[in-house]
Order: sequence, then C-alpha cells, then structure tokens
Amino acid sequence: LAAPQVEARTLAMLQGLLHQLHSACARLASGAKAFPRSVQETAGHVRHGVEGVQASLARARSFHDLSELVLAQSRDRVARAQLGIEELLEHVGQHTPLPWLVGPFAPALVEYPEDVPVEMSKWEGCDTVG
Repeated sequence: LAAPQVEARTLAMLQGLLHQLHSACARLASGAKAFPRSVQETAGHVRHGVEGVQASLARARSFHDLSELVLAQSRDRVARAQLGIEELLEHVGQHTPLPWLVGPFAPALVEYPEDVPVEMSKWEGCDTVG
C-alpha cells in the first residue's frame, strides 16, 4: 500500500475507534444517573472530552489536516478522559455493593467459599444473562 492509503486507513480506523469510545461514554454517562452528582459530572466531562476529540478529527482527511495544536489538545482531552474513567472505576469499586457488580450469581459466590463445591443441581432451569 502507498503511504497516502495507509494514512487514510489509519485515520479512518482512528475515527472508528473514537466513534466506539463516544458510544461507550454516552452509555457510561447515561448509567451514571444512579450515582451521586459528582460521579455524574465526571461521566459527563469524559463524554464531552471524547466528543471534542471526535469533532476535531472528524473533518480531517489526512494527518496533514491536523495542526500540532489540535493534536496536543486531543492528547490532553484523551488523558483527562482516562483520568475521569479511572476516577469513576475507583468510586464504583469503593462504593458499590458486590452483588450489584457481579449480578444474580453473587449469592453463590458469597455463600460458598472457593474450596467448597457448589451444588449445581439447584441452578438447573435458571436463565442466564448474556
């Protein structure tokens, strides 16, 4: 492949990844409504930062279309989004009950230590999620 084709494919892949990241951040912000206001705000900031990067890169047809300033701002926004996501994960890990995180099978995980076999016959006929 010629360099312009590689560049175009790389840029298209980057834009696709940003689109997926934006969708994930939108779901994250929507799901954060059950959490305290500070968590909701952090999720909103993450989404807004990703939207900014996506908008900056959406118009580019090649990397030459992107100024050093746009690239620096994009790196900064992505770094801040990463910090925000880490903050959200820390909050969820510290303040969310374990059964909420692992779903309907939490009682089995909590009630039975790892070295005691779980009687699977009592789970027959149960619907699984996923």
